[in-house]
Amino acid sequence: MLEVWGRKNSSNVIPVLWAVAELGLAHNRHNVGGSFGGLETDAYGAMNPNRTIPTINDDGFVLWESNAIVRHLCRQYGAGSLWPEKATEVALADQWMEWSKANVMMNLIQVFFALVRSPAESRDAEKVRALVSAVTKTLRLLESHLAGQDFVVGNNLTMGDIPLGAAINKYFVMDIERPSLPNIEAWYARLSEREPYRKHAMNPIGTSPEEWLELEKAGA
Repeated sequence: MLEVWGRKNSSNVIPVLWAVAELGLAHNRHNVGGSFGGLETDAYGAMNPNRTIPTINDDGFVLWESNAIVRHLCRQYGAGSLWPEKATEVALADQWMEWSKANVMMNLIQVFFALVRSPAESRDAEKVRALVSAVTKTLRLLESHLAGQDFVVGNNLTMGDIPLGAAINKYFVMDIERPSLPNIEAWYARLSEREPYRKHAMNPIGTSPEEWLELEKAGA
């Protein structure tokens, strides 16, 4: 059986759990990282020398790094669905996975830490606005790309939607000013109709470090 190591509310674990659910894979998940600890053990270090999450063991095959895990699972178990049939569509899905990691998450995670993971008295409103502006500028490229299609690669959900979709939930639930991005809003609505997405990518994030920690423990 597939084994997954990582806490449920980790930004890097969420895409893996969402992919696992979309693929209908039986699995066991082990709470490590964050308030759960466990990354410094010899056993975990032997699997993942980076001592980060997520890590998987797929029938004896150990793999770390979120996007690599999503690709492996989709290739292995999602041929013709999350892993498209056409090589060009696989390449496009891969392109948007890399774009999400290098562009969207780079700024969005900073907004999250500056707003949710920082005490109210130490938040820098100007910094938050600048970071949100950077995220929005990046998302306008995705907004243009989604015109006339339901998902990132055509009209079917693929692995290309997963890192982006996992990230976009934070953009829509954080207390920030957002311009109208109708194509992204429609895409987010389509994702929100999927039970695996609702279960794994739409976890509440809270509004303070204390709430975040409580929610992390509640997701055990």
